[in-house]
Amino acid sequence: MTSISAASAGHYQSPLQRLQQELQSDVSDGTISSSDQSALSTALTDIDTALQSSRSSDQSSGTRPSKDDVKSKIDDLIANEVSNGTLTSDQADKLKNVFQSAFAKGPGGAGGPGGAGGPPPGPPPDDSSSESSATDSTSSTSTDSTTADILQQFLQALQQSQSSSASYGANGSSFGGSDFSALLIDFKS
Repeated sequence: MTSISAASAGHYQSPLQRLQQELQSDVSDGTISSSDQSALSTALTDIDTALQSSRSSDQSSGTRPSKDDVKSKIDDLIANEVSNGTLTSDQADKLKNVFQSAFAKGPGGAGGPGGAGGPPPGPPPDDSSSESSATDSTSSTSTDSTTADILQQFLQALQQSQSSSASYGANGSSFGGSDFSALLIDFKS
């Protein structure tokens, strides 16, 4: 058996890891004082636990919250941390900034499209939408027919190879090529 190491799997970070990394970066930059770091880190862990519980309940009920729903839920959880005494209102504001900075580039954060370690961003949208839609439909039709041609050629080659060669079954016995030709589908009809 083989195992997949973290290095080969890429640099995936859980949301909590990404937030903790952003918090550490803000402490290193001096944006957040080291005295606030412990309270903010504890609040992040509490919020992550609550979000995971909420996510499990959403998955079991088959619902998927919108981006605004998630943001509202996070704001409510931060407010709960203030009411519980875990955070001051000033720390809550700092924590909201940590969330915003960590996920500023969307779900991928720093590893998202255009972020550090992520794929480069796509090309900017074209202002000439009428020209691009005409070009896009032509190129997609061309691509679809090219794909269909390649698929047709592959099927013809497969049919020819099946009729001219012998195949072997799982037990090693030989079958003539004509035994399997009925399994191919004729897409020309």
